[in-house]
Amino acid sequence: MPRAYLLSDRAIQIDWNTGHSASGKLTSASELAVLRQELMDTIELLALPACQCVQADQSLTVLFANSMFANRQSESLLDQIHRIVPKLGNSRQAAQQAGRHHQIVVNYGGVAGQDLEWLARQTGLSPAEVIDLHCSATYTVQFLGFLPGFAYLTGLPKPLQFARRETPRPRVPPGTLAIGAHYCAVYPWESPGGWHLLGHVEQVLFDPERTDEEGQSLFKAGDTVQFIRADHA
Repeated sequence: MPRAYLLSDRAIQIDWNTGHSASGKLTSASELAVLRQELMDTIELLALPACQCVQADQSLTVLFANSMFANRQSESLLDQIHRIVPKLGNSRQAAQQAGRHHQIVVNYGGVAGQDLEWLARQTGLSPAEVIDLHCSATYTVQFLGFLPGFAYLTGLPKPLQFARRETPRPRVPPGTLAIGAHYCAVYPWESPGGWHLLGHVEQVLFDPERTDEEGQSLFKAGDTVQFIRADHA
């Protein structure tokens, strides 16, 4: 059962899986995207003062422009969210429609993929076999966060799942393909980072000049991604 609660004076969070469900089944990214849209449509219909709804791994966070405490709105808004949430999912069949599928060309190894050799040693595979294994999977955009356009991709093969580096690098260049724990991602911006670096992607993943309607981020929750070795593209 989803649980809604105050996250701050300007946010209400809804957790879809609290660890107490009998089935333990997680809500897929595409299902959560449908629930998010239904929630926003309902909030708009009811003229509630929400300004944004952010999708995370197993939660949605409704953000408000002003403090809910100022006019003692918090209890009223939380009650309304509690009433809305059980009604969501009636059109969940829409989640069965596949999101966009992306084929992303990667230049593996080199300076941008300086952890490829380390990963090969850890797995007992050759660098070429690590690349083939990484390319063999179809990844799902679970959610976006950390940086604009930074998509957390699930589906990383088990042999490539390693904990983050103990010491993050102070600078990871934009376009760097990296893996950490059970996630895979491409850094759309220069940033510090503690993930293991596999290679470089030329494709632009986030364009701030694009409109919200066009989509500033290439990836959206529920999309699927296939990585292709540059010399095989």
